[in-house]
Amino acid sequence: MKVNYPNPSLNNLKPKKIKSYGMMFEEALNISNEYYRIQDIAYIYKKPTPIQVVKVEYPSRNKAKIVEAYYKTPSTTDYNGIYKGKYIDYEAKETNNLSFSFTHIAKHQMEHLQKVHKHGGLAFIIIYYKKINKVVIIDIIPFMKLYKLGLENNEKSITYTKALEIGIEVKLKYSPQIDYIKALDEYYKL
Repeated sequence: MKVNYPNPSLNNLKPKKIKSYGMMFEEALNISNEYYRIQDIAYIYKKPTPIQVVKVEYPSRNKAKIVEAYYKTPSTTDYNGIYKGKYIDYEAKETNNLSFSFTHIAKHQMEHLQKVHKHGGLAFIIIYYKKINKVVIIDIIPFMKLYKLGLENNEKSITYTKALEIGIEVKLKYSPQIDYIKALDEYYKL
């Protein structure tokens, strides 16, 4: 049997679009984070959302099934970990438009990221603009300045162009698919 394996050395391959169905943005980030762990580059994990289990059904002894649960507290952010001795904490978002609505990030998430920044961690938002297949990282401090300015001027979103002005584009490639660590090196001068 002949098996054709993909060749990651072909740098001229166009990066695949992060699919809305099947390969979602968070799934692509999870795979990228797994790559970083396997390669001993960084240790970053998806945070579990704390839930309170209310009802469990036991159709058989080894097949317990949670049928009712509630969120205990609002989740802070999606991911955290460590890279080059720096604590990393970030929220992953995506939009179908050429702009990212400020309503898609909760106030408590922004406050959490500001506190991480205050204590020396790398705190940012990573946004996937599906329409154009682009990913941008924005540090929480310039993001908050733009958010507050937006509130004053009745602007409700950040365009992709503006995101690039205050953030950095993350290159999409074969492995890892979302190479945000390389973008962090450049953005934060690590």
